[in-house]
Amino acid sequence: MSTILQPTITTAGLEAVFNAQRNGFQAKICKVGLGTGNYVPDQGRRQLQNEVHRIMVASGEDKGNAQIHMSVIDDTDHNFWVNEVGFYIESEANGETQEVLFAVYSHPDKPIAFKSEEVDLLLAFDLVLTGVPADAVTIVDNGVNLNILIAPELAKVGAAQINNMTRHLKQKFALMEKGLL
Repeated sequence: MSTILQPTITTAGLEAVFNAQRNGFQAKICKVGLGTGNYVPDQGRRQLQNEVHRIMVASGEDKGNAQIHMSVIDDTDHNFWVNEVGFYIESEANGETQEVLFAVYSHPDKPIAFKSEEVDLLLAFDLVLTGVPADAVTIVDNGVNLNILIAPELAKVGAAQINNMTRHLKQKFALMEKGLL
C-alpha cells in the first residue's frame, strides 16, 4: 500500500533543514515514528501525540518533483491503529546528533493502518515536500530491497498458475482422445 501524504512541516524541522543547507548539507530523514494519536497537526509540534515507537527507514528514493518514496517495516509485537506518522531528520546541535520531528501527518477520523502483533507491517509512503526546496532533504535508509520480501509469494502464485494450466491441458488432451473435442 502506498499512501501519498502531504504532512505538516514543523517549525523545528524547517529550522533543521535551513541549518543543514546553510552548512552545505542536505537534511537527512532517518526514522519514522508511528503512533496512535488522532488530531490535526500544527507547525509547532515537536513530537507525536502518542508515539508507540520509532523505526529506521528500510528503503527510500527521490522520485523528483519534491516527492520522496520511502518504506518502513514494523516487525514489533504491538497491536495498535497507526493514526499518526512522524518523519524525523538528523540534526546537529553543539556537536551532538539529535532527531528532530521534521514533518507529521495525522487525521482526526482516518487511520493509516492497523499493526497486528502477528504480522509485520510494511508501509510505503510517497512524501510530497512542498514547504522546502526540493533538493534540501534526502533519505538515510537501510538499503533493504523490499521486492525480495514478496518474491516467495510471487513464486507460489506462479507455481499455482502453472499447475492450473497443466491440469487444463491434461483435461483437453483427455477430451480430444475421446473425440469429444
